[in-house]
Amino acid sequence: MPAAVKPVLFEVFGVKVYSHPFFLALGIVVLLVWVAYEARRRNWPLHEIVPIGLAGFVGAMVGARLSILFFNGPSTAPIVLDFYKLFDPRIGPGSILGAIAGAYIAGYVASRAIGKAGCACDAFAPAMALGMAVGRIGDFLSGEDGLGKPTSLPWGVHPIAGSDYLVHPAPLYDAGFNLVWFVVLLALRDNPHFQSGRLLKFGVAG
Repeated sequence: MPAAVKPVLFEVFGVKVYSHPFFLALGIVVLLVWVAYEARRRNWPLHEIVPIGLAGFVGAMVGARLSILFFNGPSTAPIVLDFYKLFDPRIGPGSILGAIAGAYIAGYVASRAIGKAGCACDAFAPAMALGMAVGRIGDFLSGEDGLGKPTSLPWGVHPIAGSDYLVHPAPLYDAGFNLVWFVVLLALRDNPHFQSGRLLKFGVAG
């Protein structure tokens, strides 16, 4: 069985594409695309979708970067605050959790700033679960967020190439849970008891 850790996903003309930043970026894109889809389904006008979407993107990138300070401490501040090094593989691009939190906060602020009627937050609930699922794949491949305990189960993975034991692919478990949670939130998104921010609260509780 191959090793779980694969920090370099592939190369394009000699340029290395790293697993963590690739799936972080993909998770952000998936989140924003789903929010845009949900916004159209909820009949938001275009002049509301555009600023909320743009704010969500900027918030995601900033949140992902600033989350490094939380997880790695203030000593990383000089690198974290240098946004030209956003995909520096030495410390990684940040956390998908930070990206999703940043996207939601920025989207919420934008919705308030443009005077959007009602709560825009419920549109983010399924998108957050889906984005987390995608981002956790990058955590698994990069090995930056740790794998699970040793196991003898057939789906165990080698933590490093050549190791003589297997471990649980914990980030993939998390990704699978988030996919299931995404389906649950989809089933509840039109339920009258899960409106006006309650769907988001329920989603975050998961």
